[in-house]
Amino acid sequence: MSCPALIDFEASCLPEYGQSYPIEVAVARIDGSSRAWLIRPVEAWRYWDWSDEAEALHGISQDMLEAEGLPPAQVLAEMIEFVRDCSVYADADLDEYWLEVLCQGVGVKLPFPVHYLGEFFVEHGFTRPQVVAALEEAKRRLPKEHLAREDAKRLALVVRLLLDGEAA
Repeated sequence: MSCPALIDFEASCLPEYGQSYPIEVAVARIDGSSRAWLIRPVEAWRYWDWSDEAEALHGISQDMLEAEGLPPAQVLAEMIEFVRDCSVYADADLDEYWLEVLCQGVGVKLPFPVHYLGEFFVEHGFTRPQVVAALEEAKRRLPKEHLAREDAKRLALVVRLLLDGEAA
């Protein structure tokens, strides 16, 4: 089983601090496969806000995006291919917002919905103690935070642990 897929974005800043844009996106499937992309800003985002505090958390600089970031259209195409046939979940509605910003930057419609992970837990009848136990175990195994790839992989591990019955 490779689905569902979990998505996580890092951004130039949080929306409450200004007009933010996506700088990194990662998707992890519950089979352990994952992909991550640095996103080169489109011209329209060049004058949007950047937060030094956010950069300190995720460690991605504007220079890094220019040097290593991929064109947004390429990121979106590769991401769509990676999540094909999967339902996509996130732990925050901001991830769907940044997917929308990415799509607007490329000039395309939202290619898939991003569902709230809590809905998945409810649909599958997982209890709060089970979810908390799975989250704690996933954090123990994958402790790095504020890196899209690690955050997406940790969320996918939470789901895998719950589906495999490994969460008490």
